[in-house]
Amino acid sequence: MFNLIEMKDLRSLVELCLKLGSTEEQAPILAKQLLKRSSQLAEERGITETEAMDHLLSLMVYGSRGEVPPGYASQAGQEGSKK
Repeated sequence: MFNLIEMKDLRSLVELCLKLGSTEEQAPILAKQLLKRSSQLAEERGITETEAMDHLLSLMVYGSRGEVPPGYASQAGQEGSKK
């Protein structure tokens, strides 16, 4: 189960997901996935969970705007050329 701090973070993330366009059904699922993935990224990259969450949230904001984050543009172009 989540501790009190994680529950607060979860509620905040759910609210953010809703503001970025998630449905009421999707938002809690996405928020839990963000918490889990930030923990994984922190371990994989040797960074704090806060830094990992900042990275993930940045990607979400770009995606919600329909934009490609800096550093990903070349990858997006490569994927399109593979089809």
